[in-house]
Amino acid sequence: MSEVQAREWLGRHLGVAEADQLDGTVVSVAPARSLGLVTLLIGWYEHVTRMEREIELPDSDRSVWGAHDLIAADILRDFLARGLESLSGGESRNFLNALNEADSRFLSYTEVDELGVLLRLDDDGPEVRGWWWTRIPRSGPIRRDLDRFSASF
Repeated sequence: MSEVQAREWLGRHLGVAEADQLDGTVVSVAPARSLGLVTLLIGWYEHVTRMEREIELPDSDRSVWGAHDLIAADILRDFLARGLESLSGGESRNFLNALNEADSRFLSYTEVDELGVLLRLDDDGPEVRGWWWTRIPRSGPIRRDLDRFSASF
């Protein structure tokens, strides 16, 4: 999915002025680097849709994402959660609708990580994690990559 397609998706939820205002709410993602909430939401949506699109691809396709890309997506979702803490309910309703749509899409092709493989792979992460850290794809290249890791634990 291109960024243009992701912005079109977001445009169904947020007007330009609202998106600009929300993107002014920034989250520190690294030392000396911050990203706006809208930028983070677009990143989460792009990750979610790409992982879904790749479910049917074979592992031999060198472009497919693996387990560490799922970790990157979950870290993006962490940043979103952190940024949401600074919003008031009124200004975030449309934003939350968009986020809920992306979250629902993620939930639609994932299942509970019964073995906690994802958390073991990212053992340097924070102790308290959002629900997205407990979800892994039911099938596809990322799932097979996670299954290979779980065999080594």
